[in-house]
Amino acid sequence: MVDESSEPSAVDPLGSILERIRIRGSVFGAAELGAPWGVQTPGLGDLTCYVLIRGVAHLELLDSPREQVSLSSGDIVLVAAGRALALKDTRHSVAVPFERLRLAAHQASGVLRWGGTGPRTTLVCGRLEFDETGRELFGSALPALLHLPAEAGGAGLLGVLSALASEVATPQPGSGPVLGRLAELLFIHALRVCIGRGTAEAGWLRGLGHPSIARALAAVHQEPGAPWTVESLAARASMSRSTFAAEFHRTVGEPPLAYVTAWRMRHAARLLEQGGVSIKDIAASVGYGSDEAFSRAFKSWSGHPPGEYRRRFE
Repeated sequence: MVDESSEPSAVDPLGSILERIRIRGSVFGAAELGAPWGVQTPGLGDLTCYVLIRGVAHLELLDSPREQVSLSSGDIVLVAAGRALALKDTRHSVAVPFERLRLAAHQASGVLRWGGTGPRTTLVCGRLEFDETGRELFGSALPALLHLPAEAGGAGLLGVLSALASEVATPQPGSGPVLGRLAELLFIHALRVCIGRGTAEAGWLRGLGHPSIARALAAVHQEPGAPWTVESLAARASMSRSTFAAEFHRTVGEPPLAYVTAWRMRHAARLLEQGGVSIKDIAASVGYGSDEAFSRAFKSWSGHPPGEYRRRFE
């Protein structure tokens, strides 16, 4: 039974998601660019992060020119996987392919130096790789272009940016892993800002910005195998059944029990990827009384039976 009187506020709904996925950050480039400058890159297979240490820049998605943003010192922008983009000192500058820049640039201490004799811009580029569950979760939750102005993140984000700038300017032994961890921290700060500002697409991330819906999401994340009903989730949200069902669908983009099923399948997929747990035990952990019923549900969700899905990771 779900104890509807228990206090769910101690559960961190974002933390419960981050604990169940694998994120690997890396910094693949730093550049010092003199105006005028411009570079374009094809869409990468991972979420890409650009941090403006100093100066100004203009970023636009090449397949969606309306999605563009002007950047200044301390700004961060996340670009969804697969989206080609142009980065320039101004929107009117010419952008050359990245390979041309790389071949023409002078490199010292791991920093590419290129461009004209005008004002300088220092830019750090990183990527965030996810496991399959993470790609599915964040691919649907984040906008194609997420801009975090320097003033949006508070002291914690400013501290991470300061550490990143220092590590880029003066590399030390182990700089690669340090920069990777800093990229991961930047991403978590970005998620916090996204939740706080309500800029997430419809989905679980947008739901975390709704205090009542967030309590229900936290409960599902914490206990995926509990016998959830719309009534019990509404009680966690301190809402009536009908109001909760309508508000959950409007905010998250799907009915409450559809979300419960999807979260159970994501949790099961993570256990299958890790190995070491029988399919019968996985079925029980996500609320299924028989592994046959679980197998049918998992195949409907993933397109593969649990055993076949597991073998992909052996």
